[in-house]
Amino acid sequence: MFAVLCIVATPFVFAGWLIHRILEHRSRMQALAARPMPALPLPHDAERRLANLEAIVASLDFDLAAKLREGDPGRAA
Repeated sequence: MFAVLCIVATPFVFAGWLIHRILEHRSRMQALAARPMPALPLPHDAERRLANLEAIVASLDFDLAAKLREGDPGRAA
């Protein structure tokens, strides 16, 4: 009799535990979403580094465009 009770009660106990965990997770996610995220300070030379990277990308883009316009002599047509 006890074994039958355990077999019947186990899915209900598990479902209750699972629902509790889901609601707890939602509550934590709402609390995190309500909290403002702090802004990370940028290093002092971040603007210079960003400008440098932009210059490198623009240079590579210009070189690639020039190669595509003139055609690659190393490639068989």
